[in-house]
Amino acid sequence: MSVPRRTLLAALPLLVAGCGTPLRTPPLAITPRQALQWRSFVDEQLRGQIALGEVQGADEPAVGFLQQALAFVWGSPVAGQVVLDALEDQLRALRLLASAAEPGRYRLDARLIQLEVGGLIGSAEAQARVEYTVREREEGGRLIYQRQVRSEGKAGWLDHAFTADRQRLAKEAALRAGLVLLAQDLVALRV
Repeated sequence: MSVPRRTLLAALPLLVAGCGTPLRTPPLAITPRQALQWRSFVDEQLRGQIALGEVQGADEPAVGFLQQALAFVWGSPVAGQVVLDALEDQLRALRLLASAAEPGRYRLDARLIQLEVGGLIGSAEAQARVEYTVREREEGGRLIYQRQVRSEGKAGWLDHAFTADRQRLAKEAALRAGLVLLAQDLVALRV
């Protein structure tokens, strides 16, 4: 009887330490391997010519005790800045991002239409629908690309101990899947 108790006492600090480990999530943009493979297929007229616009429709951050408590239980929001940063990383990896010195000929805007999370207590599933638009930067510029990308993502009960973090991970997985589809379209785009 003392062996299981000793084992439990020895494992208790490891279990407690595991609950406090920081949440590590993969980046939302495409992987470096994908970027390296795809960047050679990018149209020369698009290289370094796409500037970032804005991201509309992102979740509002929780304000106040009640909203923060509900966000803790039902899922933390995905901020527009997170999506904007992922788009910037992805455009930079594909060598499409315009430099700060030269604003570029085209502008990429994103609008989050749907970002829903469901699932059981142990796991979370998310669906995202994002509309991406690329148009010429000048006033009333010509539309180059527009598509509503639908994607799904999942986070299992082993991904994180807290339900809110699992739901955020599922949202980010859905957005990541959509960004991969966007990257495939941008690589194939010809102007």
